[in-house]
Amino acid sequence: MSDIAEASAAAETVEAVPGFPSTVLALVERDVPDDGVAYVGALLERALAELAPRTRTFTVFPNDRGADPTFLQRGVFAARLIAAGRRADCVVYNHVGLAEAQAGLPASMRRPYAVFVHGVEAWDVTMVPARRRALVEATVRIASSEHTARRLLEVHPEAAPAAVCVLGLLPAADSGAVDGALMSSVTPRTIIIAGRMNADLRSKGHDELLEVWQTVLGRRPDARLVVVGRGDDVKRLETKATGLGLDGSVRFTGMVTEATLDTMLARAGAFALPSTVEGSGLSYLRAMRAAIPCIGSTEGAASEIIEDGRTGTLVPPLDRDALAQAVIDVLGDTARRRDMGEAGRARFEANYRFDHFRTRLDSIMRNAFRPAD
Repeated sequence: MSDIAEASAAAETVEAVPGFPSTVLALVERDVPDDGVAYVGALLERALAELAPRTRTFTVFPNDRGADPTFLQRGVFAARLIAAGRRADCVVYNHVGLAEAQAGLPASMRRPYAVFVHGVEAWDVTMVPARRRALVEATVRIASSEHTARRLLEVHPEAAPAAVCVLGLLPAADSGAVDGALMSSVTPRTIIIAGRMNADLRSKGHDELLEVWQTVLGRRPDARLVVVGRGDDVKRLETKATGLGLDGSVRFTGMVTEATLDTMLARAGAFALPSTVEGSGLSYLRAMRAAIPCIGSTEGAASEIIEDGRTGTLVPPLDRDALAQAVIDVLGDTARRRDMGEAGRARFEANYRFDHFRTRLDSIMRNAFRPAD
């Protein structure tokens, strides 16, 4: 357990307002750059450090990706939570799985708590009873989008409606070296898709993009698709690309540094993530900050972030013809592509900076928890 040192300087620039609750924040996998839950953890960590007078944070199970915590790990987590929470007004969990720890705490040590919900993990109809209880009994459920809040209420009507705290991006930082060799292959005729590729979640749009790419090449022979990210489904997708004859026009990069991804986006023609299960939309925000158009689905959080026809294009779920046409159109009109990118950047600056997220979180926390004495 440690105080948040990195955010202390930033906190000096935020006007201290009496009455904000002291909090404890439990984080998971905060050192994993391509994990949306970890990114939201970092957002919460910094925002609460700037808002709360006595915020303490700790990382949970940092070395056990994809594995259920052991009995010993659960015990250690509960002990740390008890110790950290003795003088706390409330606890903030950045994943509903972490909130299951509440049930294992002595009644006298339980604090009111918030749970941040991201997407499919919260509207899972097969959710185990312990997790469902943790979700329902939370003082407040904080959803990353209207879509997530709506799906959550549909699947778990016994839970009170979630408060919506639309995400923002942390201030851009020089995070890692830029891969110059990779940069040379990115042009205004490049479409980028970035995100985890896991076999248990094949709804991000990777398959659909590969399946329409020959159609795109028929109209835009110089089009290129760059696939950024890692996961246990990468090999299958690479094999699929080869089978479709796309080796010369599709490139899988694996993990890249944040600096490399930001530079790639700034040089690309557009960002595409036609996901049908997008609960937060962080990837679109990064593309908008880089001033390039986004292609997303009408289903999910993309429709809340992308202004169709102004900052990008929304296509119906699994509509391959519409997806192919959206790619062809954005790559074929330089002026429209530039205008969309500039409109997206303006929309980002007006709604999705870190300070916007912090303000939204501030309001939710003050409404949900009794102010500290």
